[in-house]
Amino acid sequence: MSSISLPNSEMSFRINIPDDKIAFLKRKLSLPRLLDELLKPERDCGVPFADIQRLLARWKDGYDWKKYEQQLNEELPQFRKDIHVDGFGALGIHYMHKKSTVTGAIPLLFVHGCT
Repeated sequence: MSSISLPNSEMSFRINIPDDKIAFLKRKLSLPRLLDELLKPERDCGVPFADIQRLLARWKDGYDWKKYEQQLNEELPQFRKDIHVDGFGALGIHYMHKKSTVTGAIPLLFVHGCT
């Protein structure tokens, strides 16, 4: 069984997606060549064509990346911390920490290793 050690140091973190990366993503979202819809589409055959078109349009032209980046940065205190895992080295974790205003609330942990 491997062990995990948590160093005491943590760094404050702010989301900051460079404009060129957003532009690159939008270019990539323009590239998919979608197949024709099946005659009688059903969910077990995949996601309906209209849903795919709607999602592509939303992420490409309808989502204000900088607005939500600013909102997350203002509303949620964020941090980054390296967690050392035996056999794997350091894993960079980005997390948000905000205490609930509800007495006795169940704590939630949302964490990922992509920073």
